[in-house]
Amino acid sequence: MILDLMRREKKKFLGILLVPLMFGLVAYLIPGMPGGAWGGGLGASVLATVGGAEISSKEFIGSYQRFLRSGQFPYDRQFLKTLQIDRQILNQLVSREVMLNEAKRLGIDATANELQQKIFALPYFQDNGNFAFNRYKAILEQNGMTVPQFEDGVREEIIQEKLRNLITDSVTVSDKEIEQEFRDRNEKSKISYVSFEPSKFTNAVVLQEADIKAHYDQNKESYRIPEQRRAKYLFAETAALRAGIQIPEAELKSYYQQNLTTYQLPEKVRASHILLKTEGKSPEESEKIKAKATDLLLQVRKGADFGELAKKNSEDAVSAANGGDLGAFARGAMVPEFEQASFSLGVGAISDLVKTQFGYHIIKVVEKQPAHTQTFEEVENLIRPTLLQRKAEQKAQELADNAFTLAKNNKSFDQIATELKISVQETPLFQQGGSIPLIGNSPEFSSKVFALKEKEVGSPTRIPNGFALPLLVETKAPYVPALDEVRAKVEDALKASKAAELAKTKAQEFAQKAKTAGGLEKLANSYPVEVKTSEEFTRNGTLQDLGSSSPFDSFAF
Repeated sequence: MILDLMRREKKKFLGILLVPLMFGLVAYLIPGMPGGAWGGGLGASVLATVGGAEISSKEFIGSYQRFLRSGQFPYDRQFLKTLQIDRQILNQLVSREVMLNEAKRLGIDATANELQQKIFALPYFQDNGNFAFNRYKAILEQNGMTVPQFEDGVREEIIQEKLRNLITDSVTVSDKEIEQEFRDRNEKSKISYVSFEPSKFTNAVVLQEADIKAHYDQNKESYRIPEQRRAKYLFAETAALRAGIQIPEAELKSYYQQNLTTYQLPEKVRASHILLKTEGKSPEESEKIKAKATDLLLQVRKGADFGELAKKNSEDAVSAANGGDLGAFARGAMVPEFEQASFSLGVGAISDLVKTQFGYHIIKVVEKQPAHTQTFEEVENLIRPTLLQRKAEQKAQELADNAFTLAKNNKSFDQIATELKISVQETPLFQQGGSIPLIGNSPEFSSKVFALKEKEVGSPTRIPNGFALPLLVETKAPYVPALDEVRAKVEDALKASKAAELAKTKAQEFAQKAKTAGGLEKLANSYPVEVKTSEEFTRNGTLQDLGSSSPFDSFAF
């Protein structure tokens, strides 16, 4: 039965099969990954080159920040590091360029009509079923995107979809391949393990001066410091300007009226549910699950506490912890069957069993919020900072443009700063693409400075919290520092290397003894290790403390 389903879904399974192949290709391109083509990190202004296209650190940072804003995962650095989110995002950017290059070679493009249809169909931009341009523009603006940027992204999505269809339509997948893929995706394993962490052996490492010097001599190039530059800049700061700006109430109300669609809230329902999953289950198992769901529904209708039943029985782990509460949601947020049932019920009502692709749901409507437009008083405090920031940025840009004109007329930075009441700042020496004190990460400013000749003034550049007019003061050529200048780095690197060697030796020794000792537990007390047991994982999965499961897959499966 499952095999029949998979036969009907061959195209989907082929897409699944293609993903590891694509990621295997791009892994070679990712800095820091084993076998990567470059040794640089995120400080580089260009992270990858695919064909003639460059993926910049700015593009990567923008994608990373959009991911964080999406709220798909909690903003926990260690958690994101464990999932290797940064590499996944860079993989996606490289994959996109690989696909777009191939599409261009094959002459695949998106027409204006296709682009329009795609955007018009998106529910977020609709008002009563019709596309609303003001709503479209306002939503993009709130998410830090312009209309051309968004439409370029949609165009690329259409092109990639056409390329995928072209590939999948011309390739067949055998039943054996599908069955193997099903096993790969659903077979699970669990391992016990000990981890020999190099950090636990660092204190046992003793460095000799001869070793330090030898390590430095062998690795001199890795300590090479690239070209550095120092710049002065006139700084028109938006925060300082914002404090002196007043927004009349009439202007606030005018903005409110012009953007009224932005403050139109859709109809919403707040509901709780109990979910019993049927994904991947046989028809016989699904019938038993349905019977259990029916029994739970009868208990609810006889007065049983819905929240308690959800906590004990619901297989939606996130909502179950809150008594099944899903929070408030608008149309388009849930699968159609769930949405239809939720919006058709009255407050306090309990649904019949609702079957979706996930399983059987019992839904209770907790609250309903009719569609309405927020009043000016409700949103005034949201509008004011928006207009203050906009006016401050306009003023900052005007000051920077005036400063540039005065600089071209041979006025000094100090004279311009006094005349325009803006500040003069100076950077320390910094590398291209690196973080700059008082500025932070600003690829635009960095690129501008590294394109200047000494004593040359660059055009106004947007930086965090304002606009800057740079003047190149000093250029320091790349050089290999003397040992004393980088001694601490050399010692840390050598110590880490020796600690890793010691950890590996101890791990190999432990592994040999464990084969005859009858398990890990009997040896663990004699070493600085702790026996741990992993959660269940699939091939190419993720282990909480160990990251990717790939190194363990051949052993575990």
